[in-house]
Order: sequence, then C-alpha cells, then structure tokens
Amino acid sequence: MPMQKRFHESEEDTKLRRITPAILAAGWKADQMLMEYSLKADRYRIVPGHNCTIKEMQASRTKPDYILCRGINRPLAVVEAKKGAKSAQDGIDQAIAYAKMLDVPFAYASAGECFLEFEIPTGKQRSLPLDRFPSPAELWRRWCTLHDITDEDSRTLDRALYYTSAEGHTPRYYQMQAINRTIDAIVGRHRRRALLVMATGTGKTYTAFQIVWRLKKAGVVRNVLYLADRNQLIDQTLVDDFAPFNTATKIQKGVIDQNYEIYFGLYQQLKGDSTEPMTDHFRQVPRDYFDLIIVDECHRGSASEESSWRDILDYFEPAIQIGMTATPNEKDGSNNLDYFGEPLITYTLKQGIEDGFLAPYQVVSVHLDKDINGWEPEEGEVDVEGNPIPMRRYTLNDFDKTLELRSRTRKVAEVVTSYLQHLGRMSKTIIFCTTQRHAANMRDAIRECNRDLVAQNHQYAVRMTADDEEGRGLYEDFISVNRPYPVVVTTSKLLTTGANTKCVKLIVLDSSIRSMTEFKQIIGRGTRLRPDADKTFFSILDFRRACDLFHDPDFDGPADDSTRWSGEGDPPAGERPTRFDDGETGGELPPAPPGGEDMPLDDEEPRRIIVVEGGEVSLAGKSVSYLDENGKLVVEKFEDYTRRNIRSCFPTEEDFREAWNGAKAKRVIREELASRGILVEHLKQELGNPDLDEFDMIRHIAFGGAMLTRELRASKVRSAKFLEQYQGIAREVLERLLDTYTANSIFEIDGVEALTTHCQDFGGTRKIFRAFGDRKLYEASVRAMEHILYDYA
Repeated sequence: MPMQKRFHESEEDTKLRRITPAILAAGWKADQMLMEYSLKADRYRIVPGHNCTIKEMQASRTKPDYILCRGINRPLAVVEAKKGAKSAQDGIDQAIAYAKMLDVPFAYASAGECFLEFEIPTGKQRSLPLDRFPSPAELWRRWCTLHDITDEDSRTLDRALYYTSAEGHTPRYYQMQAINRTIDAIVGRHRRRALLVMATGTGKTYTAFQIVWRLKKAGVVRNVLYLADRNQLIDQTLVDDFAPFNTATKIQKGVIDQNYEIYFGLYQQLKGDSTEPMTDHFRQVPRDYFDLIIVDECHRGSASEESSWRDILDYFEPAIQIGMTATPNEKDGSNNLDYFGEPLITYTLKQGIEDGFLAPYQVVSVHLDKDINGWEPEEGEVDVEGNPIPMRRYTLNDFDKTLELRSRTRKVAEVVTSYLQHLGRMSKTIIFCTTQRHAANMRDAIRECNRDLVAQNHQYAVRMTADDEEGRGLYEDFISVNRPYPVVVTTSKLLTTGANTKCVKLIVLDSSIRSMTEFKQIIGRGTRLRPDADKTFFSILDFRRACDLFHDPDFDGPADDSTRWSGEGDPPAGERPTRFDDGETGGELPPAPPGGEDMPLDDEEPRRIIVVEGGEVSLAGKSVSYLDENGKLVVEKFEDYTRRNIRSCFPTEEDFREAWNGAKAKRVIREELASRGILVEHLKQELGNPDLDEFDMIRHIAFGGAMLTRELRASKVRSAKFLEQYQGIAREVLERLLDTYTANSIFEIDGVEALTTHCQDFGGTRKIFRAFGDRKLYEASVRAMEHILYDYA
C-alpha cells in the first residue's frame, strides 16, 4: 500500500527523518554530499532609464537539496526533496533541470515515500523504495558505462582529485562542468586537444589550474607549459590561481630551466628570431618534454596556420593542448575550432549575467552630425599650420587618422563628461581612441572639461599607451579597487586585452574597431562584478557604431528577454543589447619591451595628419533600443519610446490628469513611470528647460500641448487669491510650500514630509497642523492649492 501523506511534515522534516537516512544507509557519506549548493548568484538588473541596478534574489531559489559526488566536486546525481504533503512526481522536473545544469546523468526526487529516478541520457524513469537507493559504487559503475569509461580509466579518474583550499572553495557549476568535461575527455576518451570558451570574469585561469592539478594528481602529466602573449596574462596567474604549485616558474629570456615542472612562457620569447627558425628557444628541450600545454587567449593567433607562433604548438605536438578563449571566432582567422575542435563548454557573457556572476550592461549610441554627414573644407581653407586642405569629403573613417577635427574631440569629451555627471564623476572609465596621438588629444580634452577635478589631482585623466611610460606606470593604480586615481584613461591598443580592470563602469568607443574579436576584447574590460566597490553594471558609449557592426547573436544566443534598455544622460541614447566577452586576465602592466613582448602595440602614427578646428559639432539625433516582452529588439526615437510608455500607464490625457489630481501622492505616479523607464529628471534634460513643471513635461510628450514653467503656474495660484483665505502660520506655510514648488518641483511639497524638510522653523508639524485645524485640514488645503496649480491648460 502507498504511504499516506504526511501533511504535517515540512520539507526539512522529510529530509531529516526520511531522505537523508535513506541516502546514508545506501553507503553515501557526508563528505560526498553538497547540501544547499547555489547554482546561481543573486542577479543585478539595470533599472530602465536609470544609472543604477536592482538586486534580484535568485541564489536561494537555485539550490538542489542534495548533490551526490564521487570524491570532491564530481557530481553524479541530484536529489530534490519535497514536503510530506507532496509527492516525488512534484519534484522530478526540478531535479532534472538541476542535473542538466550540473551535467550529471541521474536525477532523483522524493517526498519521503519513495525515490523517483530519472536517467537523463536514456530517458528511463523508475520508482525505488527508500531502502533501495543506489550506493556510490553502483552509481559510479552506471556513470562509467554511460560514458564508455574503462576500468583502468576509471581508476585514473579516481586519482584525479581536486585541489581544496583552506577556505574550502567550491567551484561554480559551470567551472565544474569545464573541469570535469576536460578531465573526462583527456582520461576517458584520450582526447589530445580541447577548447574551453568562457567569458571574462568567469574564472578561466582558476579552471585551468584545477585541470592541471587533477591531471598531475592522476599521473597523466608531469611537465606543463602555460602559454600566453602578454606579461600580465602570466604574472597574475602565476602568483594567484597557480600559487599552490611550488614547482612553477616563469621562463625568462627564453631559457627553459628543467628544474621545474610548471612553466609560464610568452610566445614571443620562446619563438626567438622569426627569421632564423633554428634559433627558436623552444627547441632547447625535446618535443615530448611537455605533457600538457595550456594556450591562454588562443583566439590571438597561436592556433592559426598563418601564425609563426603556431610553430611552438606544432613542435610540441605530442603534448595534450588545451585552448582557452572567450572569443572563438573563425571570421578573424584564429581558427580556434579547426585546431582544437568543438568547445567542451561555452559559457557566454549573457549566461554569466543571467546567473548573477557577471555585470549587466547598457549601450548608449552617440550620433554626431559630422560623423553622419562628414566634413568638407571651404574652398582655399588651410589647416592649423597654414597648409591647404585637400578638397574632398572626410568621413568617420578619416577622423583622427588622416584628419583631426579638434571640435569633434572636444564634443566627445563633453558628452563623456556629461554622462559621467549622471554615472558618477569618479567612475573608472576607459576611452578607446584611434591612435596614440588621438588618445593624448582626448586626455587633454577630458581634462579641460573637468578642470575642477584635475585641479585636485592631475591624474584624474591620463593617457595609457605603449609610448607613454608615465601613463603605463599608473596601471596598478587604475585597476586597484581602493585607489581613486586615475579615473579616466585614454588608450589606443594597450588595454584591449589582458587588463584586469575590475571596477571600470564606463567604456567609450571612439576607435575604428577592426574585428569581432577585438570588439569583444575591448568590451570585456567591463564585465567583472564588484558589488563591494559599487560596481554592479557597466555602460558603453559608442561613437563609432561598433555595437551595430559587431552584433553577434551566434555566439551569445537570444538577448535577455527580461531586461529593458533605455537611454539616459545628456547624450542621445540608443541602447542595444549586444553580446560581449573577453579573456580573463590580470596583473601588472609592464613596459613595452623591444621585440614586441606585450602585443598588440598601439597603431603606428601616420606621417602627417591634417589638423583643423572643424567648426561646430553637435548631437544629431537620438534613439532608444530596448527589448519588448517577447525579447525582440526594437529601436525607436526617444520621444516615441517615452510617449508609448507613458500611455501604457495613462491611455488618455484625462486619465493622466485625473491620476495627477487624485488622492494618491504624485510620487506614486513618478515611481510608476520610473519602473517603465521614464525618469522625470531625464525629461528635464531632454526638453532643455529645468524650470518646466513635471505635469506639463509628461503631458506634452504623451499627448501634446503647451508647457508652462512652475513660476507661471505659481503666479496664477497667487492671482486667484487662494492664499487670502488663510491667516497667520497657515498662510505662511502655504506660501513657503508654493515658493518651494517654484524653486524645485511639485514632488518637494507632495506629502507631509515637506513640513519637516522645508517648514521646521514654524515650530514643528503639530503646531502647523493646529494652525490649519488638524492634519486632515492641512492635507486638504495643500490638495486645494495643487488643484488650482493644475486647473489651467
């Protein structure tokens, strides 16, 4: 007979009294169980129309009750528990979803009456009595059978133990996937090449460390080479994630010291003189010296047949080779997939944002008139040096390469400064420029727009390029969580990759980007989350239409259908949900040494550039890109976007007027509009008059009609002789509130809180209420004044 429902038993009761004892009785031990392990973190979402985020609590909702492991951090099965009033059927789908996230084949659910088992690879489902739960040995045998693992390889996998730190750090679920899939592919399927695709900030180097650690513990590899093309990709990895290895060293000057087992090397140093193949430093050891090679940022050309660096991989062909990247793009010639094969895991920026591990983003497209229409010199016009300017139409592709429009540089700096005033003037910012000269000009323009802050510290804005030694020396300060300066960094190519910019909140694109890979590398500077440093999102100001050109749905899949993007700040805003990732990097930014050790170097400057003032440059339009309820990207003008959202709240003007003059506080209307991406303060900036009344601005955009200033509305209240019916303190309070409205906004007087803010000198709220009779009479008087305020067209 089936067990009767135990309506009094909670889920915790069921686990404690029935499920846990059954699992333990089957031979599972406490150290083989992960309890309440969160698959996701709490997610941050950008509030539409605002430069802030809200926190969506999802970590507590994505916790399997039990994860059963073989050893440490190798999940085999998920068990989902339900309270006594439920049944196992009520929990099996949730268990399956968790099991798929963890990449395990067995899902179980129980409400204490039995276990329901679902074997994901075969689709088989069966019911098991509580005393017939599979033992660890039985599940492991079944797991090996499903994965075609031999007994010998099974024993090797058992020796491939995870590294466990003193803090007991547990990898995130996708890191477990990457680590376990790689170990299984190498040990179980004897695969010699593998590719891991993981977005910036998701822990690629930590994942690589665990793979190396486990393969060494299993005795599969001894000597390991970690290859990269920039010092900062190596230095931080060596001292951080790979610190537990006491047999690790960095290859210096191409010398491979054979007293170590873990080597970190730069392609450039190992390659030597590209014109003399026999001088290659990597040839000093036998071809089979390295058992494993980790290729960091493998998108950068090491796997490309055209790359001379490919010689290193070909020479050490007997070694297992694992490529890591965030940009697996064949279009740029890196051929990651051709060389390493299909990725064992692809964890995108979009997924990282959804899971709460990466920072969400917003994109503001800025359109300048000269960028759209181009610039043509007048007949006989000369440049700043008095040389004639060749007559033709100069376009965006020319600007800051062959032609320098000083007025355009100033306008870009003004727009960036204006945006920072809304984002926070001390927000870490990178401006990507076309050349080193352009970066210097932009630094000077930013300083001119922010003279007050520059006067406090001239390092507020600096240039950080290959030939700017002083600027490069500030790299550690810039990436520091605790050091405020520098704030704005202008650069060309030096920070496109390998820069561990943890707290960057604003990325400005004013450079002609050449490829999808370069674009993603640049955008990757902003993806890391640092809530402890108030970094919960990042913004992109795009002056060069890069976000349109390099929209990449193939890599990141459909856009997040629960996020709305809207313009904000003074610049014309067009936010396009675009997918970006980048390589995980960190560490010191070293000087650019001879031989190109830190590639890519900044663009070589042209021999001659035409410099002109260029006349006035202005903003030439505005657009808003957002996602509708179906996840479809919609682009429309700012006014249309605002009108549609206001009318979604108030279909007619009469509905809006009735709500505005109703009993509810007007701040409720403001909050409702804000939730739909309409910020009243933003409307003031867009309409260009901060003295306009809020009612008039909203009504004008949504329904048309004239707009009145608060001064004009207040004067009409006074001419109506409304105040004459009050005497003494009551009249003085109303006059004060009217003056406050005129100087600030209707929201300043909407509610009794206005008395404590603006009328404390009248003896407190109780005395003020008595002057009107009581609180209700005071509130009625304020409502009557507001009705007169808005009783005009």
